[in-house]
Amino acid sequence: MTPEQKKANRRMGLTLASIALLFFIGFIVRMVYMGR
Repeated sequence: MTPEQKKANRRMGLTLASIALLFFIGFIVRMVYMGR
């Protein structure tokens, strides 16, 4: 694996992780608002 591939993989991983985190936060916020 070249350094360029590692960098691209890390960027892709961070992008996917941040998207998953946003979905998770949105889900929690929705549960809090629906719980009231």
